[in-house]
Amino acid sequence: MSRKKKHEEHDENVTAGVVDEESPNIEAPSDETPVEEDPLAKAQRDAEEWKDKYLRAKAEQSNALRRADNERTEAIRFANVKILRDLLEVADDFERAMEAARDAESVEGVIGGLGMVQDKLSKFLRDHDVETIEAQGAPFDPSEHEALLQQPSADHEPGTVIQQVQRGYKLRDRVLRPAKVIVASAPPDPAPEAEE
Repeated sequence: MSRKKKHEEHDENVTAGVVDEESPNIEAPSDETPVEEDPLAKAQRDAEEWKDKYLRAKAEQSNALRRADNERTEAIRFANVKILRDLLEVADDFERAMEAARDAESVEGVIGGLGMVQDKLSKFLRDHDVETIEAQGAPFDPSEHEALLQQPSADHEPGTVIQQVQRGYKLRDRVLRPAKVIVASAPPDPAPEAEE
């Protein structure tokens, strides 16, 4: 049998599914033969991937910082909204008191209307944790009081507040405005009597 015929028979047998015991087991070359990748190309590809991840992370961080900055700016701009809404009620009461005062026939009506406004304002301050600094008769405290002057007094201990000129206020433990006060000082020594 010629070599060509033998080859043709073998091809027919393989196509028909018949395996010749004598024929050697020949495998077709595979397309999946592992080709070793160039290390430099792999390193460059990895570097590009990491650079892309870095740039994306940096952009996300920048966006997050910008959003946080915008939110902080908005919070600062509108931080006083609740307080101002509450204060508008006091302003409305004051406006009504002024209208009533124009139509009032007696001073008592005006005083009553202003008293209502004062009560509402006091409640507003309490609701927002603002309290008055009680200075009258208290020892002078430079962290809460501002001394306008010292006045000699025989009736008060030196360093005692003898008059509150303007009320002071605190927000929780922080002084918003110190109380303006007059503080007692020691009375001057009496002049010695001249000898006769």
